[in-house]
Amino acid sequence: MAARHVPPIRREMKTVKGETAVDILSLSRKVEKNRGFKYTGKILTAIGIALIMLFIYLSLAKVYPFNWQVVLRYRKLFLIGISVTMKLSAVSILISFALGLIFAVMKTSKIEFLKDISTMYVWIFRNMPLLVVILLTYYGVGSIFNFPRFWAAAIALSAFEGAYMTEIIRSGIEAVDSGEIEAAKSLGMSEYHIFSSVVFPQAVRIALPPLIGQMISLVKDSSLASVIALNELTMVGRQVGTSSFATFESYIVIAGIYLLLTSTLSALGRFLERRMRIP
Repeated sequence: MAARHVPPIRREMKTVKGETAVDILSLSRKVEKNRGFKYTGKILTAIGIALIMLFIYLSLAKVYPFNWQVVLRYRKLFLIGISVTMKLSAVSILISFALGLIFAVMKTSKIEFLKDISTMYVWIFRNMPLLVVILLTYYGVGSIFNFPRFWAAAIALSAFEGAYMTEIIRSGIEAVDSGEIEAAKSLGMSEYHIFSSVVFPQAVRIALPPLIGQMISLVKDSSLASVIALNELTMVGRQVGTSSFATFESYIVIAGIYLLLTSTLSALGRFLERRMRIP
């Protein structure tokens, strides 16, 4: 049987397809190889950090007798402190985000009176220490309206952090492309629907990284509620350290718990960033 004749053009196309497939395969292998190097580097970094921490701990153990049994003995108190800190942080995050959204809308409105109120709110709380805000709320306003310690701390944290969230959300709103807003107006959409369907989703997506950072800062700032004797994590650590003389161990545990809480919130933020990323 005579050999089948393949036209030169078709033969060249087959060669090009074959080379393309080889290039894609080699590229995918390189990507997998780089990913393997990346994970290996992270593992080695984690091992290095663990060894450094172990070296520091063993060096300190030579001059300081660690007593971790105290931490186990007061574990119920630490669990209560973690619970109060998480509740305080969650409530303050929700209220501060709502305040930030309201005042950001006021600051971007066309009504000068609303702009002035929002500007005044941001100016006051961004130029005042959080510790002073907590003390004023509990010993000042709280003494008039008889606020419990928890709600005094939540109100102070929310008002303080809400000023920062106002500027973050405001910058996200102003970063939305004005052409999309004009297109929505040309379609006959109302101002409410334009904001809720066009502006707000994009503003949140743009402002999400700094918002997560501000929420992490709020979790750490919640430790200042210990000045009004709120039974949160830092206050519990001080109580355990005072009663058992294991101050160093108590504060190491507190630092580890705060690291765990903030790292979890940071990981959640990265997950939301990937989910909300524009394809």
